[in-house]
Amino acid sequence: MPEGKTLMCMPASFRGYVVPGSLPDKCSKCRQPVWVPPSSLLILHDNRVEILCITCALAKMKKDKEFEVEGINPAQAEEIREYIRTVE
Repeated sequence: MPEGKTLMCMPASFRGYVVPGSLPDKCSKCRQPVWVPPSSLLILHDNRVEILCITCALAKMKKDKEFEVEGINPAQAEEIREYIRTVE
């Protein structure tokens, strides 16, 4: 895949919180089912993006020393705040 962005997603097998409105997809590397949250759908729409499960994304970070993590966007921040409200 040409140079682009990587979207790290929660595996569908994860038994924790899933952001409401998340859609199923697959990890580009291991093909494991993952959840893509609504805030990330905009990223997918506007960019060339590789979807990776957490395991594959962490392996990529370890291998690629120049891997950069971008800041979260406002929609992602709201999803985090929503999760925090559910556990309080």
